[in-house]
Amino acid sequence: MPLPRRLASPVLLLALLCCTGSPRPAVDAAPVDAGPPALPEAEPNDAQEQALLLERDGEVSAGLSVTPGKQDVDWYVLASPTPRVARVEVTAIPGADVAVELYDAAGARRATVDGQGEGQPELLPNLGVSGKAWLKVLSLKKGSGGAYAVKVRFEAPLSGVEQEPDDRAADAVLLGLGSPARGYLSHGADEDWYRLELPVPAAPAVDAGEDGGAEADGGEPAGAAPRALKLELSGVEGVRHELSLLSEAEAVLFSAKGRAGEGLAVRNVGLRPQDAVVYLVVRSLPLGSGKEVRRGSNPAQGYALTATLEEGGADAELEPNDTLERATQVAAEGERHGFLSPASDVDLYAVELPEGRLLRAKLSGVEGVDLQLSLVTEASDGGEQELLRANEGGEKEPERLSNVACAGTCYVRVSGVARKVDGSWVKDQESADRPYTLSLSTVADDGTAEREPNDDAAHAGTLRPGQSMRGTVYPRKDVDLFRVDLADRPVKTQLVATMTGVLKVDVALFLHRQEADGTRTLVQSSDRAKGDKPEAIRYAAEPGTYLLEVRDSRQRESNFQDGYVLRLEEGQE
Repeated sequence: MPLPRRLASPVLLLALLCCTGSPRPAVDAAPVDAGPPALPEAEPNDAQEQALLLERDGEVSAGLSVTPGKQDVDWYVLASPTPRVARVEVTAIPGADVAVELYDAAGARRATVDGQGEGQPELLPNLGVSGKAWLKVLSLKKGSGGAYAVKVRFEAPLSGVEQEPDDRAADAVLLGLGSPARGYLSHGADEDWYRLELPVPAAPAVDAGEDGGAEADGGEPAGAAPRALKLELSGVEGVRHELSLLSEAEAVLFSAKGRAGEGLAVRNVGLRPQDAVVYLVVRSLPLGSGKEVRRGSNPAQGYALTATLEEGGADAELEPNDTLERATQVAAEGERHGFLSPASDVDLYAVELPEGRLLRAKLSGVEGVDLQLSLVTEASDGGEQELLRANEGGEKEPERLSNVACAGTCYVRVSGVARKVDGSWVKDQESADRPYTLSLSTVADDGTAEREPNDDAAHAGTLRPGQSMRGTVYPRKDVDLFRVDLADRPVKTQLVATMTGVLKVDVALFLHRQEADGTRTLVQSSDRAKGDKPEAIRYAAEPGTYLLEVRDSRQRESNFQDGYVLRLEEGQE
């Protein structure tokens, strides 16, 4: 029985292929991606209302003409009915400094992309398009022009990725706590703003006292617990970051600067109780010097920004505390924990010293960081004046200040030690994950112990015949001065000053006469350089004012634990 006609041909064809052994037909290869379609430039397009419309991926071949007395510009408008992100590249023109300006519908310029310089292309990897966005291409170098291309690719927006322009609070990208955001500093003037909405802090448990006042658990006054942020910003090649925290009213609350190509990690950035919304701003700092100075940018490499809420306990430092007026307030007895990050970080503490007490401070060592501890005060020009510094140890080693006297408030500063690298002094050590501990205590100021700082005549302690004084030679190169007032004596006074030795330190004793003009004249000394052996001075002193000086004879050793005892007596002729 013959097959139906509609089936005969396919069956016959199959039989022929099987029987003749003919090769199977080749399968067509997948089409090759030829890139975005080419589009011609449509002149005139030298005004915003004449802008060339770009609604899809494409590449426009265009040119900037060179006309004496007139600068050629080309306008483009990117349009999308739904929110999208456009990657815009403008190729280089030899001898020209190509720039791309962004405009809104009202004709207001929002940004200028000029990160590469003469003879280089410009790239904006993340232009947000929701409706329309206008671009103007021009050359910033007079009398230059030539052929160029505009390449545009549209993509769907991704959560947590910033879109340009976002250089103001109104356009800030919403940043979630603990969720990293990604962004680009695509040109030197680029600023990226992020809006951080903070949870309302839980109210502490309260207990009405006898006077009816509310108290938190532990007897403290009721109030919100300190809150703080941990901020992490990854590094970008060719960019030195600045990261700032702003209030909802756009007042700067904190700012940190990084090093070129490196990230930033900052701990315990303090939040105020009223802060429900804050802004984080990322921008680039100048690099280079002289005529070569510029703000770095990198449109090809993005950064990651993460903000995490961490509870700042009662014993934690809160940033910013890098100036006297912002110093963290601490009690004279207890501990504080802090982080030195970034490497340029400085932490200042204001210690309210009770009357009749002297302050002692100990700074713990931190792995991989060389810390120093200083006593500072306000200088006459409004800056800071360092009165005393302890920088005895290296990395991981502690530092101390002993018997510090202050008029009410002591300002103690924790900072890193600069190191010489390639001929320049830099601070390149930080401890974002390794906290230090600042321990504070006091001792009685009863007139029997030296009062630091006392290394000049203005701060010299008073020592009277028949009196003893305890002190330490610490830190290295420490100098202790004690004033002996014999101005009201009618005749010579035979002075006998004795001082016990100090382990490890070759202690020396010097007696100076203080002249009327403030200069000093050495009149007697005892410097046997015998380690822990005592020293003694005998001198018949004319009426006047004298200074006893105690120091290490070689000024290279110190001992915070073992002190000396200096005693002054009147001898006999």
